[in-house]
Amino acid sequence: MTQKGLILLVALTVLAVADGAQAQFYKGKTITMIINYPAGGPTDIEGRIVAQHLPAHIAGKPNIIIKNVGGAGGVVGSNQLAEAAPNGDTMGFFTIDVIAQLLGNPALRVNYSDFAMIAGVEEPLVAYARKDTPPGLKVATDIMQASEFKALSLNAQNSNTINQALSLDLLGLKYRPIPAYRGLKEVETAILQNEGQFANTSLPGWTGSVEPTMGDLVLPLWQLAPRGKDGGYPRSAALPDLPTFEEFYATVKGGARPMGFTYEVLRAASDPMVAMFRTALMPPKTPHEPVMLMRSAFVELWKNRDFIRDYSNVVKTKPILVTGEEAQEMVAALGKVKPEIKTFLLDYSNRLVR
Repeated sequence: MTQKGLILLVALTVLAVADGAQAQFYKGKTITMIINYPAGGPTDIEGRIVAQHLPAHIAGKPNIIIKNVGGAGGVVGSNQLAEAAPNGDTMGFFTIDVIAQLLGNPALRVNYSDFAMIAGVEEPLVAYARKDTPPGLKVATDIMQASEFKALSLNAQNSNTINQALSLDLLGLKYRPIPAYRGLKEVETAILQNEGQFANTSLPGWTGSVEPTMGDLVLPLWQLAPRGKDGGYPRSAALPDLPTFEEFYATVKGGARPMGFTYEVLRAASDPMVAMFRTALMPPKTPHEPVMLMRSAFVELWKNRDFIRDYSNVVKTKPILVTGEEAQEMVAALGKVKPEIKTFLLDYSNRLVR
């Protein structure tokens, strides 16, 4: 055998051994996927589609079981994942609570940057209201004539609540914040029963739940969209006919664009969330091998036609992948938010419950 042939044989042998070792890591194992919101909600809907298709792309093809751990706007599930053994057998599929970290919420016992980020999904938020909100909504801009309506959301220090309230305040609307719900499915039920008139939800929450079940009862108003590559906020490809918050604001404010400190706070709080609305992650200090195996599996998952089909049937658009490396950079950036923004958010969240 020639020297080149020997080198090639050695290289192929090393690769085969490496592939075999990777396959052995998860062979015969069961992975617990913690979803940090209750069953039936938007996070759960997406997580179950991922759990159905992901094992085929993990070397060793492990089973995945779902464990819903709702409470405190996703914080309870976050803490449980943080305390799980970092052995690769546990992962999360979360809606992370950006505000909880920015405010230093003592209930959150871990920084999100301490987790091993596996992947993310970019999604906008959708604001919606009951059509019978006095004096009646025929078009989205009619919400500007409404007052003292109840805006339902999760707890006062949750991203869902803060982003909603800041948007309404920037528009100058008079409303009653009700930050009292464990999950967005509970919010939907309350809207259906007319316990409140206004709420916001994720993209799959809108397309997969609110619109199909309450489309004749509610009206979408605007989307809080992720930042584009040019620094602007274009409409999501999934919602091409729904104006962005910036477009809605301009329509009702004579062409002006939102600006000033309150708008800066809104975007500081919402940009990281909508940039990776859903996040797959593993406990802090998880070894490099399972992290890389899972990151690779998610990249391959996004090429799976069956997954894309099932996901698109629910969300009505193809998922936009955020890689684990990109997600890790995004959560690390939370530590760079201006101190004055954090101070404002803390005071603001306290005022919402007074």
